[in-house]
Amino acid sequence: MKFLTSLSLIILLLACKQQNLNIEKENIIKCWNNWEKKSAAGDPNFYWTDDVVIMGSEIPTVKGKEAFSKMLMDLQKIPGFSITWDPAPTAIEISKEGQMAYLFSKNTVSMADSTGKIQSHKNQIIQIWKKNENGDWKAAVSIMYPDHQ
Repeated sequence: MKFLTSLSLIILLLACKQQNLNIEKENIIKCWNNWEKKSAAGDPNFYWTDDVVIMGSEIPTVKGKEAFSKMLMDLQKIPGFSITWDPAPTAIEISKEGQMAYLFSKNTVSMADSTGKIQSHKNQIIQIWKKNENGDWKAAVSIMYPDHQ
């Protein structure tokens, strides 16, 4: 009888842990869904950690929120610049402890070339997220590379 009670308790605990990880995935998706609204309202920093790192092909690595904010201001000065993200990440994996996660997604970056014609490039994205001391999820690392598919 003790064995069955112990086994039942273990199964219950594992089910609760999985449910908690699913809630964390939902929280990241909520943040993801709010990104464009917050960005359009002029508050893109809500999404990123203070020590954010942005990496991509043919761009210098950006480290920290101050450098990130400067990069955003510089990008907004480029004629025709826009960035759109897929409506949802393709996959999200949460650590067992529920404190870190990674996700895959895609975006499209557009800007005018030297002739004024808008050029668009599709990218794949890998992001690493951390939960802060308030329980909020923030993107800590974003790596962007061309999508050749």
